[in-house]
Amino acid sequence: MRCSRPHGSACRMMAVSADACFQWGRRRITYRVSRDERRRLKITVAPSGMVDVTAPVDATVEEVHDRVRRKGGWIAAQIADFEQYRPRTPPRHYISGETHLLRGVQYRLRVRQGAASRIYLSGDRIVLETPHTESAIHKAALLNHFYRLEAHQEFPLRLLQLAPLFASEGMDVPKLIIRPMTKRWGSFTPKGSLVLNLDLVRAPIQCIDYVIVHELAHAFEPDHGPRWRSLMDKAMPDWRDRKQRLETKLL
Repeated sequence: MRCSRPHGSACRMMAVSADACFQWGRRRITYRVSRDERRRLKITVAPSGMVDVTAPVDATVEEVHDRVRRKGGWIAAQIADFEQYRPRTPPRHYISGETHLLRGVQYRLRVRQGAASRIYLSGDRIVLETPHTESAIHKAALLNHFYRLEAHQEFPLRLLQLAPLFASEGMDVPKLIIRPMTKRWGSFTPKGSLVLNLDLVRAPIQCIDYVIVHELAHAFEPDHGPRWRSLMDKAMPDWRDRKQRLETKLL
């Protein structure tokens, strides 16, 4: 659907089930509307950036459209927050001379022919030895295994140091889950587990700590409102600088 109206205006919905959109600053926001037996309108922003709106069955199209448009600033902020946590990784070929990050430090990859497969750090190099030097899939699997070992060594140590920052709120050290994530650096689950993206081990330690504290604060406040910011200011006064560094670091 084409959007051509100025800030604060909206594209007219052709039907309640069709996608609608409006322009908010430089951002074009598209959303889907469904109906439910509810009294109040609900807006949900998915990690993909898609906006789903659940509206009362008796609300008119114009009412729904106007209410969504009024929340344009909040919606744009939520989409931007999801975007900043999407890992940005350039294509990899796993050849000698290629750079790879670990804890924010760039290492050169050195691929060697070897009788057995192994990977290790040597000075400013990540040395990858394998009999399958021509197999990008095999080399990628070795490097991923290397990152997994490093993450399982680093993340628990960081969590043990950072969880006490929330001791006054009654926090115990939560269960830690490390796994690949395609859209986020981390999350805090409703069951009280901290989930960290495996790729986060490539970020600087300050940024790793920021993500951990960011998610631990969500144990007490699910949104990024005043209470969440207050928790962050208390636990990590320079969190905004760390956030900026994470956003500008091309991982």
